[in-house]
Amino acid sequence: MNQLSTYMLPIILTPLILFITSSLFYDQYQRGYLFTSRSSNETIFIDRALKRIATCNEQDHPRQKSLLYTFQAWTHLARSNHIRYWLGYKTLNGYLYHHDLSPYDHDIDILMMAQDTPQLIQLINTNYSSIYKLKVHPQWFITKVSNRSYFPSEGIDFKMQNARFINQKTNISINIWPVYDDYFDKNTLKLVHYLNFDSWILTPKDWTFPLEPCVISGIRVWCPAQAKKLTASIYGQTSTYLSCINGLWVNSER
Repeated sequence: MNQLSTYMLPIILTPLILFITSSLFYDQYQRGYLFTSRSSNETIFIDRALKRIATCNEQDHPRQKSLLYTFQAWTHLARSNHIRYWLGYKTLNGYLYHHDLSPYDHDIDILMMAQDTPQLIQLINTNYSSIYKLKVHPQWFITKVSNRSYFPSEGIDFKMQNARFINQKTNISINIWPVYDDYFDKNTLKLVHYLNFDSWILTPKDWTFPLEPCVISGIRVWCPAQAKKLTASIYGQTSTYLSCINGLWVNSER
C-alpha cells in the first residue's frame, strides 16, 4: 500500500503543481497586460491634452510635455506603492480654471500627509527608473521651515517641500508638500497647510477628505473633496491668470 502511495503521489501532485503555476503566470500576465493597456490609453489622452493646452512661445510645449509625462510616472509609482496624495496649490487652482494643466506652470504641486513621508523614504533607493529621482528632505520631520537647512551635496535645494520627484533629463519636478493633521488644535478637525515660510493656514478636514478621483490632462489623480473652497481660502476669490503677450506670459486677474 505504501509503495502504491509513493508511486501515485507524483502523478497526483504534478497536474496540481502545473495548474497552480499556470494560474499564477496567467494572473501576472493579466496584470501586466492591464497595466500596459491603461498606461497606453493614458498616454493617448496626454498627447490629446498637449494639443489643446495653449502655448505662448517655443519653450512651452516641451515643458508641458515633460511635466505631464513626469507626473504620469509619479502617479504610477504612487499607485503601485499605495501612496496617498492629492493636487494642491497652484496646480489645483489651474486645474479648476483650465480643466487641464496650466499652460504656464513650470512644476506641479501635490500634497501628502506629513506622517506618510516614511513611505517615500522607503522608495528613495528603489530602482524604478533611470530618468526619475525621488528626493526626500533629510529634515522633513521638522515643521518649522526656518529650522530646516539646504543640503546641496545631496541635491536638496528646497526646504518648504518634504520631497520632490524630479525628471533628471529636464529638471522638471513634482513638489510634494506636507499637510499636518490637527497640528494647532487637537479638539477640531483641521488640516494645516503652508502659505509661505512659517506662515500657515488651517482648513476644515472635510474640505480635503474623502479624496475624489479626478483627471488632469488625461492623467488619473486625486483631488480634495471641496477643491474650490480650498483654493479660495489660499488665493482668494480672484484667480491670477497669465495672458500671452509678445511671446511672454504676463500677469492679469480674472
